Amino acid sequence: MAKNSLMNLAKGNGKKNTTTAKKPAEKKEVEKPVISPAEERDLKAKARVEELLHDVPLTLETTEKESELLEVEQEPKKGVEWLEEQVQLLADGNQNLRAELELAKGDYARIFEENQRLKNGQHVVSNDNQIAQSVVMVFNELQSNYFQLGDNLVIYPVAFMNRLIMFFPFLQNEKRF
Repeated sequence: MAKNSLMNLAKGNGKKNTTTAKKPAEKKEVEKPVISPAEERDLKAKARVEELLHDVPLTLETTEKESELLEVEQEPKKGVEWLEEQVQLLADGNQNLRAELELAKGDYARIFEENQRLKNGQHVVSNDNQIAQSVVMVFNELQSNYFQLGDNLVIYPVAFMNRLIMFFPFLQNEKRF
């Protein structure tokens, strides 16, 4: 057996299959075309847009809803009477809006004046007689309670009445203390 293996070795049959390492082929550098910064930016932008829109269908597909929206039913033309009615309705609505605007302007002007008086330290005096009479009644009631109960009241009526006079100067004529 040893003779056979020597013979095989000599003949080259007994060699182990060994492969010699080949040198890798030299890579040739491929010249890239010169890209300006603007073109490079555009390419990056296109790639980003494609990445963001990869799930979004960009084809126009009509659905039943869209087709219903596109269909326009033409009504028969209406006469001059219908047009006159529409114009009258619009004119009435416009008149109502103008009336509301005038009321609002008056309210805003009154509120603005009262606000300016309060800012300047002046107190608002109401010209409404019903309010004035009600305030006089409250003032008289407080005065009578003060005279009856004296110092047993929970509130300090003199200070309270003086404050009422400060806010409503027309109460100065009703003062009895």
